[in-house]
Amino acid sequence: MFEDYRDTRSRLFAIVCVAIWIGLFNSVLEICKERSSIKMDLDSGFKAIELFLARFIVQAVVCLFQAIIIFVICALFAEFPSQGAIMKPSAFEYILSIFLITFSADVMGLFISSLCPSNDIANRSLPFILMVQFIFSGQLFELGDTLDKVSKFTISKWGMDLLGSIGNITNLTITIPVDDSIYDAFEFTSSHVITLWGILLLFIVIFSVLSIFFISRIKFEKK
Repeated sequence: MFEDYRDTRSRLFAIVCVAIWIGLFNSVLEICKERSSIKMDLDSGFKAIELFLARFIVQAVVCLFQAIIIFVICALFAEFPSQGAIMKPSAFEYILSIFLITFSADVMGLFISSLCPSNDIANRSLPFILMVQFIFSGQLFELGDTLDKVSKFTISKWGMDLLGSIGNITNLTITIPVDDSIYDAFEFTSSHVITLWGILLLFIVIFSVLSIFFISRIKFEKK
């Protein structure tokens, strides 16, 4: 890892997959399992944003600890670069990035949970959500122009670009033919990394707004 481009890319993709998997499973039942009590809280005068933030803050703390654990475990088996695109050591950049990937998936899980009327439906949706994230990441196989546009709506695509950029993986030994677009995707600059952080934060904001909206709709559901 961090010697050969292909090996490094595949291992970073594994980290992204783990982060998304953990984030989704953290929260996908968080709202739907308490749907009846949430309805009572809304009827009692609580606002949807208050009920959402109570869960949002707890999940943020959980995801931070999980990001640290993921990085520490990975660091036991691989030597990460000493210099990131912004920070030195790169550990701080990696932990923050893994946190944003995990938390983006976590808030997406809150959105799915607010949308699904039962635990069973939420659980059944998970394989499809994960499949979309992994397939459209662009790491398993090359995507055409149309599918590449779809990939821009996945956390996995931006998460992989982020971890690859911090590791400057295009500067490693490349033993396979690669598309020139990887040099843009994995650009080793502070502005590029900050942009990718911003995109993941945008995912968090969008899923938060959608979650609050659907939580507010629980009030009008029949018992």
